Amino acid sequence: MEVAQRALFAGDGVAERLISRSNAQQGCPGKHSSIVSVSGRRVQIATRQSARNSRLCCSRSGQLKVLSLNKYLRVPHKHSNSFLSGSSSSQTGFITADSKRRNRISVVSAGLTTDSGTADESKEAELASALQKIVSDPQDIGFSTGSRTVTITVCGVLNDNDLRRLKSQVEDLDGVGNARIGTLKEGGVRGGSVAMEIDVEKRVPLPALIQSVQALDEALLILPFKSASWIWRGNKINYSVSGFGKPLILVHGFGGNAGHFARLIPFLAENHRVYAIDLLGFGASDKPSNTEYGPELWADLVCDFAKEFASEGSVLFGNSIGSLAVLASAAKAGSDLFTGIVLLNCAGAMNRKGLAQDGLALRLVAPIFIVVEYLLQQPKIANFLFNKFRSKENVKQILQQQAYCDKQAVTDQLVDILHHPSTDEGALDVFVKVFTGEPGPRPEVLMPQIDIPLLLLWGEKDPWTPANGPIAKYFRKIAVERDHVFVTTLPDVGHCPHDDRPELAAGEILPFLEKYNL
Repeated sequence: MEVAQRALFAGDGVAERLISRSNAQQGCPGKHSSIVSVSGRRVQIATRQSARNSRLCCSRSGQLKVLSLNKYLRVPHKHSNSFLSGSSSSQTGFITADSKRRNRISVVSAGLTTDSGTADESKEAELASALQKIVSDPQDIGFSTGSRTVTITVCGVLNDNDLRRLKSQVEDLDGVGNARIGTLKEGGVRGGSVAMEIDVEKRVPLPALIQSVQALDEALLILPFKSASWIWRGNKINYSVSGFGKPLILVHGFGGNAGHFARLIPFLAENHRVYAIDLLGFGASDKPSNTEYGPELWADLVCDFAKEFASEGSVLFGNSIGSLAVLASAAKAGSDLFTGIVLLNCAGAMNRKGLAQDGLALRLVAPIFIVVEYLLQQPKIANFLFNKFRSKENVKQILQQQAYCDKQAVTDQLVDILHHPSTDEGALDVFVKVFTGEPGPRPEVLMPQIDIPLLLLWGEKDPWTPANGPIAKYFRKIAVERDHVFVTTLPDVGHCPHDDRPELAAGEILPFLEKYNL
């Protein structure tokens, strides 16, 4: 009986074959088979049979006599392509552990058999050149080029039944192999969260995968990363990590957190190791009341985080006042720790005190800000104003009417991501201190201390930090003076390009990273 197989190809002359899930469920064990060399009429193969919780196994190898390469691909259903036929001699395998000493569990098979060699043996001479073509340029014939493991966080899971149902639904998605579920944690956004590792073919873009998983159940909130925590100066700092490769560190703006980058991260994590950090005072990080918050404090945090997790050098990303923290970090640490910067609608200062010089309009409304600052220092009034400000209805209204151009991007999931941390103890103190504290250094003070590649993306319709405002004009002047500074305006985008139109932001960011090999 012929075993239908999907062709997966890796580089360096290795071709891999994946058995369909339906055949695996009929009793075919999980095995991994690779063509490691082609010589004459024989193909040297190696197979790996996966096992759980074991690093030891028997090792054997064998040769497979292949009669012919099917000239035309057959696609009987979405799970399989049959591309080789022939008869096999003994072929078993060996187990290998990965870099973390774990054996990978998959549905890959070593079975490459038919009842009889029905292909025309006169075509055997075509085998070597045909295989070489497949291995050297697999995209020409439409095969996938391998798979990778993606970790996501699922929020809103309440019990084991939810987990089992979700696992089954995820594994039924196109291009998905196994899904492995971690320990269910109580609390957090929507209550109850769990990390899930998913084996996904590389042909499936990560943004599309995240959208597909989210579409399975709108009651859940899907975040494209794994969350963790780190202790800094006695405080818990929450951060997320996703992907593999050179490191990027993402820093949110006022009222934001790592989850605010959820729509951009899948674009970046295809080829990078992406960290998103909750600044002290925001997100799931601690919110101590005895702290003076500002860009300089957060710069210390970002620099120490980079030394701990990305000492080889990383690219910093910042949105709004997060951009000030990023610039302060780069000015403090220099090019030894940071290799590039991406700013998204950079703020001029943290609050009113630092914006006084930004044009006549701001000077005219300055008395209003002074009154607001005074009211915020009255505890009862501050509590009333904060409760009005942080309500879900107000958050959604502000995002739709001011911060975002794409109203569809303001989802219930986004509102939950931004609203939930404001319910934490200490959130009010942070809110007041950011509005009434010292503004920190402005970009004009920090940029002369920075000499690494910088990309600034600016939403054309941002009402808070206008694309034709003083800070944007300053950066355009710098871009003329420096070869490695770039300013790009994104049409029909507001204050949060990374979430308003992540595909446009990624379309500028990825070429920038590639240009400087970041």
